[in-house]
Amino acid sequence: MESFIVVRANDRVVKVTARNDGTINEKTLRRAFQLEDDVPIGLFKNDLALACRDDDVFELQEGWKGAEFELRWEESRRKLKKLGATNPKKRKIEPESQELPVDGDLAASIGRYALYYNVKKDNYKRSAIPLTPRLAATFRHGDNKSIEIGDEIVIRSWSDEKLKVSTRAVKIVEELDTIILESDGADLCHKDLISNSILPRKGMQYLMMGYSILHEKTSHQSLSTGIIVSDVTRRLRYTGSSGSFKGDSGGSCWNENGQLIGMQIEVQKRPHTQDEKGRPASPASGGRCCIVAIISILANIQDLLPPADSDGEYEWNE
Repeated sequence: MESFIVVRANDRVVKVTARNDGTINEKTLRRAFQLEDDVPIGLFKNDLALACRDDDVFELQEGWKGAEFELRWEESRRKLKKLGATNPKKRKIEPESQELPVDGDLAASIGRYALYYNVKKDNYKRSAIPLTPRLAATFRHGDNKSIEIGDEIVIRSWSDEKLKVSTRAVKIVEELDTIILESDGADLCHKDLISNSILPRKGMQYLMMGYSILHEKTSHQSLSTGIIVSDVTRRLRYTGSSGSFKGDSGGSCWNENGQLIGMQIEVQKRPHTQDEKGRPASPASGGRCCIVAIISILANIQDLLPPADSDGEYEWNE
């Protein structure tokens, strides 16, 4: 069985075969990303640059199999600086002053991926995000803390009343506040959305689908727009300018091209404002939302994905 790592660079994510001794050479990485020999590269894990030996080999360190790494090269940084200096119309990130309209065409194109499930205690919908035909993701916090591996969750579709798929919790990724669900047989969707996902980027506009419209003791689909306003944090979170309300947890986030970029899991808390004597002048309230990248989830579920065949397609073992 081949050993590999997941390498991301810019908007690309590639599985790259590594040596069994836990090393990978520069040439392998260059070929994977079509980089010329004169472009300096660095390999990083959790923002820490890995050691490169004199023979141009990176040492991947313990626990490297299937782990996520980032490849950086000087050429890309020069290009980004150049673009930023010559683009006077670059989008200004002032989220509090912007009200972005919902793109109706985009909303229609991704509407088929609006999945949800209910729990016994109430009739409110919880978001589930299809990742592949057989895998979905949802949030871990709150009531979902009680979900254990093997628990059954029945997933339904907002747009297709006939869809009813039995899934089971197969993996919990605590650091990403994520539960992975696997279908017992039927398909959740007909596309491999996770392989086409890209990383959120500061300044990127997104559309979020949730279920935060509450009416008559149930919840209905909600659409929110926003802009990614931060780089990734040490906790692997991005900040989005849209607010977050009850029913938005687990909401799927999509870029303007209809690519899945993240899952909404948290909300920033805005502290009390104070009067001149330092006393609370207003209640604390919810602020901007926090998003985990779908690509970060991908790096944690390699063991659940089917092997790629020689044509790069996926095959499921029934």
